[in-house]
Amino acid sequence: MEFNYTARFIVLACCLFSNHIKAEHIVVAGDWKAQPKNWINEHYQPEGIMIDILSEVSKRTGITFSYELSTWNRSLQNSKAGAAAIIGFSKTTEREKIWDYTVPMYFDEVVFVAQKKDGFEYRGLESLKGKRVAIKRGSTYGDDFDTAVANGHIILEGTEDRPGQMRMLALGRVDLVLLSPGNMAFQAILAENDWLKKNKDRFEILEPAYKKDANYLGLPKSMNKSHLIPKINQALEAMLKDGTRAAIEKRNIDKFLLFLEDKQSL
Repeated sequence: MEFNYTARFIVLACCLFSNHIKAEHIVVAGDWKAQPKNWINEHYQPEGIMIDILSEVSKRTGITFSYELSTWNRSLQNSKAGAAAIIGFSKTTEREKIWDYTVPMYFDEVVFVAQKKDGFEYRGLESLKGKRVAIKRGSTYGDDFDTAVANGHIILEGTEDRPGQMRMLALGRVDLVLLSPGNMAFQAILAENDWLKKNKDRFEILEPAYKKDANYLGLPKSMNKSHLIPKINQALEAMLKDGTRAAIEKRNIDKFLLFLEDKQSL
């Protein structure tokens, strides 16, 4: 009888341990059109740098991830409600009240696009006073950007339609479009629209770039998954050190550039 009680205890302990392992799963929200970081491919599957990085994190930690990619603003609201973590996420003081952050997963080049005919000279945020800037709805790019918006220094026009924002720029309805990641985002938008392809020479990316923006995995505090951050960070830091992250970035960027070449040749 004593053996049976011991056996039952071992089985129960194994079940509890197994359930604990299975509980280490994170649902991840993000933009479905943020090439080459993360997007939904032609097979309706999540793809990109962030997806591959988290796949490697999963191999190294046992934490599993599933994805609910949608429009950026919808993904942001879902994460804010505690339904999912979020990738491609910038850090601000206000956001840190709601989300806990891993170490950076990727760095975006954030740029402003203008019409060439306007001859705009970009000299940092201080040169944007009174300018109307189109951004992806729900996006922010750090405390300095938030402060400029809150002070009325920059007037935002947030939409989900990035090609539409370029048309707004061409029509003079906005002065600038803010894009990331840099030239790749610009070329991706041009590739989506025949009119933009034909009129691409009307636009220019302003120099210098606004910033290199760190992209994080953000875990809403209400999701009760923040205890997994040290383990995730350990894997991310090891991947940076051993070259895995660089290899993932190169593979995805090279693939995306080939995709753009094909689209532009059509």
